[in-house]
Amino acid sequence: MAKILIAGCGDLGSGLATNLVAQGHTITGIRRTKHDFPDGVKGITGDLVTMSDEALPDADLIFLIMTPKGRHEAAYRAAYFDTAQVLIRRYKDMPKPPKVFFVSSTSVYGQSQGEWIDETTPAQPESVTANILFETEQALAAVLPSVAVRCSGIYGAGRFRLLEKVLSGENWQANSWTNRVHRDDVVSALVLLANVALANAALANAALMDKPLPQQVIVTDQTPVSMWEVKLWLATCLGAKIAVSDSGQFTPTSGKRIQGQYLLSQGWTLRYPSYVVGYQALLTEFKP
Repeated sequence: MAKILIAGCGDLGSGLATNLVAQGHTITGIRRTKHDFPDGVKGITGDLVTMSDEALPDADLIFLIMTPKGRHEAAYRAAYFDTAQVLIRRYKDMPKPPKVFFVSSTSVYGQSQGEWIDETTPAQPESVTANILFETEQALAAVLPSVAVRCSGIYGAGRFRLLEKVLSGENWQANSWTNRVHRDDVVSALVLLANVALANAALANAALMDKPLPQQVIVTDQTPVSMWEVKLWLATCLGAKIAVSDSGQFTPTSGKRIQGQYLLSQGWTLRYPSYVVGYQALLTEFKP
């Protein structure tokens, strides 16, 4: 069984940890705030950026799953780039460095004219925050064996921002293509990636040919959809105002359409293959 470090053992990290503990792996989790860790996880509470090398355990796999404290440059650099530098410093000189999975974002694809995107599409970060994510991906890949796990917009239990916005009645902005993935499907994708990496390591140890993981993997529900379509469906479910100022612009005027191929090729199946299935589950727990 493997030794796995989850740096950022919050919602996604805890879901991942629970699955990996059930498989018999030794899991260490790090989180900034003092909360209970999942059963079977050795928990470390503290800021990864300030941790010494001695505080970080040896590991076969590492998942870096951070959440910034804000949506601005300083918060993103602290959450992503700075934490990656700590891992690089700690693990770069190991005889067999661990495989690192960095949970990034499809925001590194700055394309915005309705283009179709997959893992073969070059990243074109446009915003400051997307540039930091891409810099972090590159910094890790330059020193450690790593995979950038690029997630589209994550929604799921307890994530009510879009529902609250629709219910508020505020005017809808110009329509655009959107891409999303349910939190539970992100967790299952990370579990699959861990299992593929460990299977590859076992083949390598036996001097057998393995199939290397790609440097970037996209995690999305494979169903790009216009924002107005999602809002219209939610407004109907919630009995909210349909706040469209110009009905002539229903066709999306910006955004991108994302579909990942690698996970599907490895047998990944989506529990929530569309926003309708995902938000139906979310609406049952939403208390406006």
